[in-house]
Amino acid sequence: LFKRFDKTSEKSRDKIIRTFVNKLLLHANEITQLDLSNCLLPDKFLEILAEEVLKNPAERFPKLQLLNLESNLLQGPGIEALSELIKNEAAWKYLQAVLLENQKHGMTSEAERALADAASCSPSIVVCSVSIRCTFQLKDINDAILYNMDQLRLARRDHQAKEGTLKERTRNAMELYFDSIAANESNITEVELVGEQKFLTLEEEEKTKSGAAFVTNSSVRTIKMELLGLDDSFVKAFGEAIAKNSTIEKVNIDSNAITGIGMRALFAGLGKNGSIDELTVRHQKKVMATLDEEALPDLIASNTSILKLGVDVRNKLVRMKLDKIINANRDRVRKLRLD
Repeated sequence: LFKRFDKTSEKSRDKIIRTFVNKLLLHANEITQLDLSNCLLPDKFLEILAEEVLKNPAERFPKLQLLNLESNLLQGPGIEALSELIKNEAAWKYLQAVLLENQKHGMTSEAERALADAASCSPSIVVCSVSIRCTFQLKDINDAILYNMDQLRLARRDHQAKEGTLKERTRNAMELYFDSIAANESNITEVELVGEQKFLTLEEEEKTKSGAAFVTNSSVRTIKMELLGLDDSFVKAFGEAIAKNSTIEKVNIDSNAITGIGMRALFAGLGKNGSIDELTVRHQKKVMATLDEEALPDLIASNTSILKLGVDVRNKLVRMKLDKIINANRDRVRKLRLD
């Protein structure tokens, strides 16, 4: 229909749009989905729709869950009007999916900012299909969606708990593996996980717990955990574990995502450890800050067991101090052998 009312007939087109919106409003209480893809809808449609809904936001489309506006002519003002509607606390409380891909023209920067801001304010949207050029705004939208999904999942669990229908999740094989380490099962003496997909899919809380699993273990002697995305949370827990562990001898956690903060926590634990003679923690995704590098030698100054240390530091003075500690430990071991 809109092919007959292009920009040269704007008044006629606006009249058609307003009539269409008014007809939709007659059925607003029953509508849960608006599938308006590939209808040649211009920005003016969303501007008029938002204008009418905001006159009484709580009563107009109160049950709306899905809004599909893919493959239209939406570009700027319409997206901004839609964003204001989404931000309104009284409007569209149950809207979960907004589909805006495949527009004829790219979205304006103002529209991208408005949509990202609206998504951050919405407590209900869990699907937002849209093409956005700015990576910062795209990240804001994705973060908001992930947060809403988590809240929805928690709400479902709370409801199931109240109804008595909640079923506890069965722990997977990787979680049970680290449970066994925490339980100090003697058959596990070596941990070797390199790019293990089962570990990568663990929840962040479980990854952190895996680092703490070694605190009371007296069986594991060698640890190799590479390419697992281990972050500062894991290393903080692991650092506290090795501070009390007296069995682990070799640790290799190369090629992960440990920052300077995590390195400090790891070296603080190593400074209190008396069994680890080899630690390798190179090729992390982020380079340590200079201040973090300078703190490392003091953190392990009291260590007498470390004989081989692999860590990426740029400061030559820091490297010299670390080498001095390692060489002193080697000399001590050599003298003990001779005695």
